[in-house]
Amino acid sequence: MTSSASTTTRRDFLKLVGGGAALAGLWPVSAVAGAVSAVPGTPASALPTAASTLPNTHLAWVWQFSTDGTPETIRDTLAAYGMGVALKTHDGVEWMAKYDRSAAAVSGPARIEELAEFFESGGVPFHAWAVVHGSDPAREASMAAQVLRAGARTIALDLESYRGFWVGTAAKARQYGEILRSAQPDKGVLTTLDARPWEMDRIPLKEFAAFSDAVAPQVYWSDFGTAANITKYWIAGDIPGSEGVTARFALDAAARKLQTLQLPIYPIGPGFVKDSVAWTQFIERSFAHEARAISTWRYGTTTPAVFAMLRDNPPKVDRIYTVQPGDSLGYIAITYGTTVEGLMKKNGITNPDLINIGQELIVPG
Repeated sequence: MTSSASTTTRRDFLKLVGGGAALAGLWPVSAVAGAVSAVPGTPASALPTAASTLPNTHLAWVWQFSTDGTPETIRDTLAAYGMGVALKTHDGVEWMAKYDRSAAAVSGPARIEELAEFFESGGVPFHAWAVVHGSDPAREASMAAQVLRAGARTIALDLESYRGFWVGTAAKARQYGEILRSAQPDKGVLTTLDARPWEMDRIPLKEFAAFSDAVAPQVYWSDFGTAANITKYWIAGDIPGSEGVTARFALDAAARKLQTLQLPIYPIGPGFVKDSVAWTQFIERSFAHEARAISTWRYGTTTPAVFAMLRDNPPKVDRIYTVQPGDSLGYIAITYGTTVEGLMKKNGITNPDLINIGQELIVPG
């Protein structure tokens, strides 16, 4: 795949595949659905959170219960830190029970439904992820749809070019998306991928982006600083500074490569890294790139210090504000702790002096 811009949006993609009727139990999709009017001076906390298919909490990714911990331990820990869980449900066409030998392993939709209820009842939003291979796109897409139907709020599709990951073609990627979106047109779908720019050229990212709501780059800066990687960063046009491949550098390089997709990013960081300065840099830079929430890979190796940092830097959740008589973007920005530029970018406004009474604005978190 080249780095050319993707011109097919998720809305265009759904039109192409015919969308489909919403199924029972789906989460709302519109960013402004159900918004109510707010008068100037209303605290931001009193405004309704924008309805979304995407995560509104930081997430800890779980690989297998047999290696990461029991559902009870994971749920109670994440609840204490105000985080959600992203559980691996399947790999290709195999449910995780084939690899995870714990009694709680995911063996199919019924088990996912039980786990979703278990985590959600304990105050932990339940999300899922899976490795996509592309060898049997129809079956794999059907399994992803079952995961969403069983109660996962979103599913992240791990799209990588290494052995044991994606082996399909661009055509199979499109087939996968058509089947998944026909079955689940409104649930949140993220594409997660290796954050190194040259690795993104080895996967059908444009095809996956067409039916995804966001991308989740795996920014494992602690593994990216080898001599070979630094050379490839240079070739890609990203030149590390004297400090080498830092969290900031790795995320900036990924964001530049991904910006042509025009999708939100949900960065994933290496939870085992104990350098608090690096994690502070990663969190701050993620928010600078307008990431709503951050994930840590993975629960079983993430340090308590990283969990605490994510707790103390909560997600930037957008809110809805209805323009009132006498309002200006400057007034709204001051009232809600943002900037005029941020409001314009978020709402596609080109002239800051042209807003209308009754207009619903997304206020950046």
